[in-house]
Amino acid sequence: MTSGPTELMAEARSGRTEALGELCNLYRNYLRMVVRSGMGPRLRERVELSDVVQETLVEVVRQFPSFTGQNEAALVGWLRRLVGQKLADLGRYHSRAKRIGDVKAMPLDAPWDAEGGGLPSGGGDGGRLLDVLALSQTSPSEQASRRELIVLLADALTDLPEAEAEVLWRYHAENQSFEAIGEQMGVGRKVVRGLWAKGLKRLKQTLEGPPGGSLRFEED
Repeated sequence: MTSGPTELMAEARSGRTEALGELCNLYRNYLRMVVRSGMGPRLRERVELSDVVQETLVEVVRQFPSFTGQNEAALVGWLRRLVGQKLADLGRYHSRAKRIGDVKAMPLDAPWDAEGGGLPSGGGDGGRLLDVLALSQTSPSEQASRRELIVLLADALTDLPEAEAEVLWRYHAENQSFEAIGEQMGVGRKVVRGLWAKGLKRLKQTLEGPPGGSLRFEED
């Protein structure tokens, strides 16, 4: 039986190197979504998303001995802070390069700072979508329903087209409006609304709702 995040954290702290690798793999999709929404369109022109994810995972391994959290919620918050630090480092690097004339300026887009910080605790359409993710776990014995739903959402978005996945993540996980998402992605509200509708349709096809239940997903 595959170990859950709490067990993997304990095993990694006890010195089992493989457990830390398994823990990193468990959150690769989550890190990818956080990095994607944090980079902004202009930074993506200079930096490969996969490189930032990989560099963040290197930091996870390097800094894990100093991580003192005891549950997945603490781990998710710590991982998000590591991504923020990595993106801040990239922003400073490109700013220095501009000053010495190597490359053009590359401002850092960090939507969680602009929106007041942190992940939403629930409520709104984001809360409803995450509830569906919890209901989609068909086997309580898998303990998946006790996982952080924000991580399950990141995993569920992996098979969607990138633009649709990004819109769903920004809207449901980060509570951004269609207008704000459009500004970040460089497209209009109508385009964002269309991507949201298409992505949500694809996602709902892979998730199981309660028998006879009525699921509602509304725009803001």
